[in-house]
Amino acid sequence: MSDTPSQVAFNDIAPYDERYDAQSELQKSHLPTALSDLIPSPAIQPVIDYILENLQEQEMMKALHKPNVIPFPSKAIKEKRPGMQSVYLDDMQVSVMGHYYDKPGVFSFDSMRAMVEQTPILNSVIMTRIRQVQRFCRIQESGRGPGFEIKIKDREAEVTDANRQSIQLMQNFMLNCGWEAKPRQRMRLKRDDFSSFVAKLVRDSLTMDSMAIETEYKRDKSLGLDGLYAVDGSTIRLCTEDGYEGDDEIYALQVVQGRIRTAYTYDDLIYVPRNPRTDVLTGGYGLAETELLIRVVTGFLNAMTYNLKYFDSNAIPKGLLHLSGNYSEKDLAAFKRYWNAMVKGINNAWTLPVMVSKDQESRAAFERFGVEVNEMMFSKWMTFLASIICAIYGISPDEINFESFSASRSSLSGSDTEEKLANSKDSGLRPLLTYLENIFSDFIIQDFSEQYLFRWTGLDEEDEEKRHELRKTVLKVNELRAQEGYDPVEESWGEAPVNPALLGAWQAEQQQKNQDYGDPNEQNGNPGDDDENQPDFGDAGENQDNQQDADYGDAGDDESDESTDEETLGKSFGLPVYTIEV
Repeated sequence: MSDTPSQVAFNDIAPYDERYDAQSELQKSHLPTALSDLIPSPAIQPVIDYILENLQEQEMMKALHKPNVIPFPSKAIKEKRPGMQSVYLDDMQVSVMGHYYDKPGVFSFDSMRAMVEQTPILNSVIMTRIRQVQRFCRIQESGRGPGFEIKIKDREAEVTDANRQSIQLMQNFMLNCGWEAKPRQRMRLKRDDFSSFVAKLVRDSLTMDSMAIETEYKRDKSLGLDGLYAVDGSTIRLCTEDGYEGDDEIYALQVVQGRIRTAYTYDDLIYVPRNPRTDVLTGGYGLAETELLIRVVTGFLNAMTYNLKYFDSNAIPKGLLHLSGNYSEKDLAAFKRYWNAMVKGINNAWTLPVMVSKDQESRAAFERFGVEVNEMMFSKWMTFLASIICAIYGISPDEINFESFSASRSSLSGSDTEEKLANSKDSGLRPLLTYLENIFSDFIIQDFSEQYLFRWTGLDEEDEEKRHELRKTVLKVNELRAQEGYDPVEESWGEAPVNPALLGAWQAEQQQKNQDYGDPNEQNGNPGDDDENQPDFGDAGENQDNQQDADYGDAGDDESDESTDEETLGKSFGLPVYTIEV
């Protein structure tokens, strides 16, 4: 009995070559022999269509769920966390110290602070800015001048009594850096007043661009903030994306002498750099002006040290003393002792060499060893370096009593302090105040309510003289007195304009109101009096014939015509006309 190809093809006992031939024959027998064999039957066509539709839907779903950013190497995408999906910090390159990472670079926070403390011009720039900002650290009550205020975000909203009470409470909170108003109790809590609080923040920001504010909440956090504290910015270190010990809510630590002393969540610390960067190697640290001035400050200190050494460590002689004659060694030694005792300065500053010769022909020539210092060595060089420092900080050299490198007249040469502030605020003071304004509004005021804002006042104040001149052109006397805090006057001139150009028009209008061209009783304010006892001044609506009928006496025909002309002219200006009988 012969075996079929299907039996041999899958029989393990059959030889390999027979199984291979049987499989080939079996495959050929199942191949289609005509084109009609390739078309599926109507019975299985719905199944094929269903499979094709499912494949198309799967492709569409993949396209919709495709991420918008490239998933490499961000941890946010791998861990499916919300928020920023791009790389914020490249932890492969930064120096991670366990749970935190330091600011990249060899210039640390402590080095920046030491550089400012050892450089007088940096200290003068920072202290000038601190004094300028402290002028605004008070509640503005008069409506103009430097200060701060809490105002409603919506300008068109009506300010109610409840809004005014809330604004007053928040202003007191900012003024005391918390709800505690007693100074001694604030000292126990290590809280500053608003002026000292802002001074600390400005110094840390201008020195290291590391301004840190600790926010203290009440025991029940739902009741809101209780106090604010200025923290040493040099001790703040930011955590990696993993947080501290697995808690990603902790984003910053306080590190003192290499030891972790405090951990901060997003609710406990406000840490926003003034000069932010997108560099993945910084990851949240700012760019301080002192980092940009390393070489400039080094050159300034070198020039300053050179000048100091000239006065206290200079041993170069000013000249050489030539003695002619036959002197003994004993006499010369005594002369040198006497001379040095009289003219020698500190550190041999004025030591004078002595040369002795037998005759006048034997002489010694004195050669200068260096360039003599005129006023200050490298004065222009130091002025140039000071100008660069001031340019980086956005302050004019004139504000810190330094000569400007430019030969042109400074815009700050005015004698008025307000004028100097107005000319310098745009370059450095305004950005600094705007930075503080945004911090206080976003993180402190909006923690109480989102409808309020923190704003500085007096930064755009007009010149007082110009403002007074403008008010004089549009205000009345009583309106101007009310703005200055005086009581209004009851006389009619209290409603007169202050502008002399409008005073004539106001007087004419008042005369028209007070004069009556018809009934003289109304002119005198007695409309009910008897007309017989009142003089007849005529009616402006009557013709000249009726005006001439008034009996003021007979002065002749010529005089009558002349008086009629005078009456007509006077009444045209709204003035009463009297005719005297002679």
